[in-house]
Amino acid sequence: FLNSIYAQVKQIAFENKDEIEKRYPKILRRVAGYNLDEFIKKDPFNLTKMIVGSEGTLAVVTEAKVNLVPKEKESVLGVIHFKTLFEALDAVCPILEFNPSAVELVDNKILDPASNTMEYARRMTFVDGHPGASLIVEFQGPKKRELELQINDLLTHLKKSKVGYSHVQCIEKSEQEDVWFIRKAGLGLVMGTRGARKPHGFVEDSAVPVEHLAEYIREFDKIIKYHKTEACYYAHASVGLLHIRPMLNLKDRNELDDMQSIADAVSDLVLKYGGAFSGEHGDGLARSCFNEKMFGPQLYDAFKKVKAAFDPKNILNPGNIIANQGLTENLRYDPQTRTQEISTFLDFSVEGGFYNSIEMCNGNGVCRKKDTGTMCPSYMVTSEEKHTTRGRANALRAALSGRLDLQEFTSEQMREVMDLCVACKGCKGECPTNVDMAKIKYEFLYQYHKKHGTPLRDRLFGNIELLSKLGCATSPVSNWLMNAPPVRWFLHQFAGIERQRSLPPFASETFLKWYGKRGAQDFSSERPKVVFFNDTFLTYNYPQVGIASIRLLEAAGYDVILPQKKCCGRPFISKGMLEEAKANAEYNIAQLYPYVEKGYPIVGCEPSCILTFREEYPEFVRDERSKAIAENSFIMEEFFTRHHDKRLNLKPAQTEFLLHGHCHAKALLGVKPSVDFLKMIPDAEVTVVDSGCCGMAGSFGFEKEHYNISLAMGERKLFEAIEAVDKKVQIVAPGVSCRQQIAHGTGEIAKHPVEILAEHLV
Repeated sequence: FLNSIYAQVKQIAFENKDEIEKRYPKILRRVAGYNLDEFIKKDPFNLTKMIVGSEGTLAVVTEAKVNLVPKEKESVLGVIHFKTLFEALDAVCPILEFNPSAVELVDNKILDPASNTMEYARRMTFVDGHPGASLIVEFQGPKKRELELQINDLLTHLKKSKVGYSHVQCIEKSEQEDVWFIRKAGLGLVMGTRGARKPHGFVEDSAVPVEHLAEYIREFDKIIKYHKTEACYYAHASVGLLHIRPMLNLKDRNELDDMQSIADAVSDLVLKYGGAFSGEHGDGLARSCFNEKMFGPQLYDAFKKVKAAFDPKNILNPGNIIANQGLTENLRYDPQTRTQEISTFLDFSVEGGFYNSIEMCNGNGVCRKKDTGTMCPSYMVTSEEKHTTRGRANALRAALSGRLDLQEFTSEQMREVMDLCVACKGCKGECPTNVDMAKIKYEFLYQYHKKHGTPLRDRLFGNIELLSKLGCATSPVSNWLMNAPPVRWFLHQFAGIERQRSLPPFASETFLKWYGKRGAQDFSSERPKVVFFNDTFLTYNYPQVGIASIRLLEAAGYDVILPQKKCCGRPFISKGMLEEAKANAEYNIAQLYPYVEKGYPIVGCEPSCILTFREEYPEFVRDERSKAIAENSFIMEEFFTRHHDKRLNLKPAQTEFLLHGHCHAKALLGVKPSVDFLKMIPDAEVTVVDSGCCGMAGSFGFEKEHYNISLAMGERKLFEAIEAVDKKVQIVAPGVSCRQQIAHGTGEIAKHPVEILAEHLV
């Protein structure tokens, strides 16, 4: 059989030699069709070159040996900003004369959404102004100094020639990582576009000789404008391949017709400039229908013969390369698509409705990463697609788009899909399209409980403030009782609370009792005032954190006001008890707003509590009061490092610090406030663990069916990092759940950053 394939391919190539030399594009990036051009050369006849790029249509590859090129040790970047896309394209060929290793283009369709996305905006220090497009120029080599001279020569030449309005050097590794982070996020960022029109990739893989790139894109842009739409342009300018995605609403019959019209016009343009319709991603089902047009009927017939030689029964990826469908067939959406909206408790108007909040997931798969960041913690330890943000979105989408019965939206099967989402908000910060699966899960749980009822355990955890108040009132008897084996067995069996998990202790002297012993406070002085929001765990379980906070704030010159308050509502929210959470929000807003009116900031220690004011309160109470509270609420580290201009008198650090950040803070603020806060201590050395979610996630780690996976999340990186450092290193974690998980999983005591600084007060 193999001998027959060799003979047939050799014969096909020989018979079509002249047509192959005439029709195959003479460019670096071309993966369209089959590689028949490899078999008219004088090189040894190697069928591997036919298998490569055949998109699984010819054989099943079980093992492959590849040649690797060693990566150069050093690199430098230059980022050149231009007012328009075409100015950037005109600069590509002059830049290539300096022999860079890469020239990548990003336009404002990427840069603008990146600047409005939390995780990405923090990394955009290399952007100067508001460019219409930017070129990223890289030089690689063995010696950094020589590369610096190369980038200097290039940028000096460009400045003298008045090419580009700004020229930014990125020499340090961290600077370069930020640039490439934004560039690699390009597809996800443009796919996050809100509204009916979305960027679609049916012509996004064409390539032309680089010397024709600028004129090719000018004509391409005319096609886009003729169809009264727009497109994003980005990627590999140095090899003549830009990824271009026109904005279309494929649920509109006219725009579906535009899709075909644009593709036909662009394929004509590609042929005009001697390019390839498939430059690097392959023909797939979307572009195979253009292969006959690109290569001509003779070579297309040769492709059919190659396919038949390898796969006579046409069972391997039928439709790829040899087309069996048109461009607009079998789309996910078409004008017949009808989606169903549900009446939601939370406000999804910013996302364009609940269904569109799910549709923000475009399948880019960033949630499948395992090496860094927070998203998606359950997938990181299970490796199962249904436990990714994408998997959950696909399941919900199926129920609301008619692929499944609408009743499936609140089914037990859907609850299982959503079950391991720990609402870490990692997706909101790290997903290029900012899918907020935590918010979606809150709404799902609310809808699910409306249909099935709210379980006892959820009610217990949701009402943790009341239970803690009762526990402290009866301490130390309550502590003994809660840890008694019969009680733990009962809670394990009938409430589903894992008996191996240590329960937080009830304080015999709560934070409020300690504060009350200080006597009445005089707030009539001219000293600045700050409102301290004492969260439930700080108040009833770990009062030392609150005491440390008061000491710090007063040492900084503030009068500290404790407001009348209820629990922030986060425990209710996490269990889908949104009506109860809203009631707490309304009460707290009424109590806190008068202070905000006076200009007093609100600060607190628990990130999830304070960030509830910013994230959820404007959802529950849609008025100016909630917005004002959201804008004037800060976690302690953020308040001291960004809003407090007085230095504390602190003694030098005697140990190093290992910091594990809280998920919500990492998603919405980053870890920098906590790092900067600790570095207020003279000589402080702070190492941040890239540990993702600790796995505790509020009540998640207490639930018996989640106990093992909770520990697996912690063991993935966090426990290992803690066990690897010297015992003298102080572990620091702002989140109370994180500190509980660290103690349970490693036996080490982690402290809140405010405890650390309070210990260093002189």
